[in-house]
Amino acid sequence: MLDLKGTSSKDIFPLAYAIHILVNKSPVTMRSKDKPGVRIEKGKLLDDNYEGYVLKQVLDCGEILRVTPIHGPYAGVPVVVVPVKEEDEITGAVGIVDLTAGIFEEIHSITRRKDLAKFLPDEAFPR
Repeated sequence: MLDLKGTSSKDIFPLAYAIHILVNKSPVTMRSKDKPGVRIEKGKLLDDNYEGYVLKQVLDCGEILRVTPIHGPYAGVPVVVVPVKEEDEITGAVGIVDLTAGIFEEIHSITRRKDLAKFLPDEAFPR
């Protein structure tokens, strides 16, 4: 099992970087329950003392959060943050920028525009 509870940012970095690569270098943040963590973007470690207020919220509530932060480096950008659990204990949190957030809703709203609806096939976009 992975116990991140008191893990330092130096020790978290390899796992966070692997996740960063897996999500095609989308920004990744990660921290342990008791210590700040890392913020990685475009293949580079930008912050090795990253607190992350959404990460902290997830550590407190233990739930997956899909939110748009109002301050910090990701203000105005949708993120998904998940808790890391060891049995029933939350030991850390990992977050990524949600590149798909809003895309499907935007497509849906575009297909409902009256000026475009006449050009769309009914079977592809039922009204």
